[in-house]
Amino acid sequence: MVVAGECTDEVAEKILGASVNAQLNAPIQWKSKSVRKDGRPSQLEGNVPVRSDLPERFDLLLRIKVDLPWEYTLILRHLPSGTNIRRLDVRGTHRDRAGEDYICRTHKHRWSEARGNKDVYAPTDIRHDPDVPVDASLAGLDEEYRRVLHDFMGECNIAIGSGYTWYSPPAPPDTLPLEGLEEYP
Repeated sequence: MVVAGECTDEVAEKILGASVNAQLNAPIQWKSKSVRKDGRPSQLEGNVPVRSDLPERFDLLLRIKVDLPWEYTLILRHLPSGTNIRRLDVRGTHRDRAGEDYICRTHKHRWSEARGNKDVYAPTDIRHDPDVPVDASLAGLDEEYRRVLHDFMGECNIAIGSGYTWYSPPAPPDTLPLEGLEEYP
């Protein structure tokens, strides 16, 4: 029995299928995430809703580490359940659930009901230099972010619609203002 809002293999296969008319029809929206004690964000997150013929809602996320902008993640997420249907870690570093270490290696996670995100593999369809670029700043990587997003969308059968606009990730502020605090003489 399928519970409302639950992601299933069938739902995942449908959104990844070319017949559902999946498109990005809104501009990418950036926000700061994971704010540190000093007020600086440790991560930027770009979000775009995915429109399709399905009743389920999906979005596409791009998460960039502020201090390591060359190491970033793209996610196709099923919103009702929060399930990451597909995930691409560019130059990612972590140990997968099967015990393999990924040290600054680009890899993808394929979700299924039976295995969750345990299916990890090295992609051949992502156009980027596997090494850390010479200019590893947010601005220096902007073209790569766009290109890799388009490559990831290709696997997910997501097209660019008329309302989509790429906006570059914003440079994070040195500190965030504290609201509601007043200084006294």
